[in-house]
Amino acid sequence: MGFRSIPRDLHAFQQPVTAGDIQRIGQRAFGNAARVTSAIELGGGMYNTTYRITLGGETEPVILRVAPSLSVSSRPSTS
Repeated sequence: MGFRSIPRDLHAFQQPVTAGDIQRIGQRAFGNAARVTSAIELGGGMYNTTYRITLGGETEPVILRVAPSLSVSSRPSTS
């Protein structure tokens, strides 16, 4: 699978997911036989991490948006 993510600092709020995670998400969403052939992270968002993914056998890509986990230590400040 072709995979490209945006380089970020380890402490940045947005963090990429792994190629393996994207493959598992694709299989869960589109069936176990689904195969993600490429995943390219798109920039510009402030909260979600967004990927354009291509599935084997499909002509049009789909967009995958992944929200970060909101543990107590990673929640944005409200003040």
